[in-house]
Amino acid sequence: MGHKPEDISATHFRYSLLLREIDHIRRGDNAATVALLLIRLSGLDAVNARFGYLGGDKALEAFAARLRSIARAQDIVFQVDARTFALLLHNPLHEGHALLAADKVARAALEPVAISAGRACMKARIGISVLPEPAHGGEELLRQCEAALGVARRRDEPHVLYSTAFEETCAPALRHAWFDMEEALRAGEFTVHYQPKIALATGRLAGAEALVRWDKPGTGVIPPGHFMAAIENSRGIRALTQFVLNSALREAAGWATRHDGFNVAVNLAAGNLDDPDLVDLVEDALSVWNLPAGQLTLELTETSLMQNPVASARVLKRLRQLGIRMSIDDFGTGYSSLAYLRDLPADELKVDRAFISRILQSARDRDIVASIVRLGHAVDLEVVAEGIEDAETVAAVAAMGCDTGQGYHFAAPLPAGDFEAAWIGPAAGKSAVSRCGVLQMP
Repeated sequence: MGHKPEDISATHFRYSLLLREIDHIRRGDNAATVALLLIRLSGLDAVNARFGYLGGDKALEAFAARLRSIARAQDIVFQVDARTFALLLHNPLHEGHALLAADKVARAALEPVAISAGRACMKARIGISVLPEPAHGGEELLRQCEAALGVARRRDEPHVLYSTAFEETCAPALRHAWFDMEEALRAGEFTVHYQPKIALATGRLAGAEALVRWDKPGTGVIPPGHFMAAIENSRGIRALTQFVLNSALREAAGWATRHDGFNVAVNLAAGNLDDPDLVDLVEDALSVWNLPAGQLTLELTETSLMQNPVASARVLKRLRQLGIRMSIDDFGTGYSSLAYLRDLPADELKVDRAFISRILQSARDRDIVASIVRLGHAVDLEVVAEGIEDAETVAAVAAMGCDTGQGYHFAAPLPAGDFEAAWIGPAAGKSAVSRCGVLQMP
């Protein structure tokens, strides 16, 4: 194990066994979902140097035992080579369960192993994907896990879930690899659009979410999914966040004078949490535009928060101490534990549109949304339903107790001038429900 160079043919043989096992599961149960965690350990060389190869073997054996303890009875553990393991999850209920398993594996790897008079330490990087979606076969599943693992290693993150955005952003990233974020901002290529958030109990405007758009001359509007992944962990993310934050606060400060209590929501990326100046940046922007901190909501996805739960909670606590509202975005697609949610310094949950869009057709999705609403209210969080596209869904989420709604049924994201004319102008006091016929999008 830790003391022998790995034989390439043996490694290929183990990968073949892994692919055969995936195919066997799929043949045995045509409806089976399979999640694969591809796990690569680092730190083994240092363990071998300090404790010898037998010490390295002991550390690997301890990790393998911990991995087996994490696996359920129906799951399968493989050791692919001396540093690479695979955990095959049979029929996870949701991709969030695979992420939760990955979190447990990463923590298990970090736990020291007692060897002689010392302790051996390693860490894991994990790539995750799911079959039949986004993967459609065993080899594609493995390739996607390897791609996600590469991203995890480059970002130095414990685990990364494969996303089709990896592929979607590849070509645009290559085409625009030259662009400098600060230069693009100075050129005025970025704008902010606003999508209304509606208080479901009254049908009145509660605020808006600020959403960035990049209009590249000669190219047209580039969706955020085609550039955010490329910059969210780069130095450019601070400049972009500062631009969106100041743009949104400038508009909100003016709108709040005509719409009492108007709240604007601004998204933060995972990379923002690593910025030591984030709190100062937000505090300065509030001071410049003289908007009460309670009328700003900062949104972070559940997955980005859980990449480093302790550090995330620390940053959120500091922001919340300023009076800023904190929101957990895309809730239900990530993997935060109930205990962590209880202690998280947040004010709001946003139920992911993937659930909202199916509640009229799927009893399971209705139950999930209803459970999230009850859970959120149990820990004193407001609940937002996003992705609402018709009146029937409005009625359904309101009946479940959702506090706020957002989606194309009310309006698509609008440029600041259009948003102001439609929602803040002379008709600002009218209920949003009466406007839906005008602003509803196809």
